[in-house]
Parts: sequence; C-alpha cells; structure tokens
Amino acid sequence: MAFEDEQRMSHEKVLEFTAVTSSGQAFDISFPLHEHTRSDRGVSDLLASLLDTISACTTTTRSISDGDILQALAMSLAIRARMVDETGNTSRPLLHELIDTAVDAARDARAYRAARA
Repeated sequence: MAFEDEQRMSHEKVLEFTAVTSSGQAFDISFPLHEHTRSDRGVSDLLASLLDTISACTTTTRSISDGDILQALAMSLAIRARMVDETGNTSRPLLHELIDTAVDAARDARAYRAARA
C-alpha cells in the first residue's frame, strides 16, 4: 500500500492509494478527499493500518467472511459517528457522502496483477 497526495486539475485533493490483495490483485485507487480533510497522511496511515488489521484478523480467524468484515466496519463507523455527533444529524449525511465517494473511487480503480519481488 502506498501514499501519494496530489492536486487534481480542479484543485480537489486526492489520496492515491494502492491496495494489494493476498492473491496478488492490485488496485490503484484515487480517493477524492473531503474538502475539510486535515491530514492527508493521517488518512493514508489510518487506512493502511485498518487494512493491515483486517488482513491479520482474516489470517487468524479463517471463518470470518467478507460480509462479516463489512458488518464490523459499518459498526465501527456507527460507533465513531455516535462519539462525535450525539444526534446523528451531521454525521449521517457525511458518512453517506464519504462512503459513496470511496465506493465510486474503488469501483473505478484500475486492477492489475501485482509484481512479486
């Protein structure tokens, strides 16, 4: 997984992230960052840590499914949103916007076979 931030022609901040699956499939994803993002590096580091933790958990808990992983991530988003916004009036629309943007970016990512060293 790699980090590189850049400015798009529209001056939109983008997080360039390469994700590699355990089977060697790689995706170069250009994630548009929210306009109020404080730390591009912090977002990248947290994303890499989350993905590393998921990989570690799936290695030790083989019975966990992709649906289980998505469910746990959804629950963690809900908990984090509740911690920062008691009523949900602000966090719910923001979560939907962030998820839609991220899912669109991942869907549009170029997929290729990762080289092995």
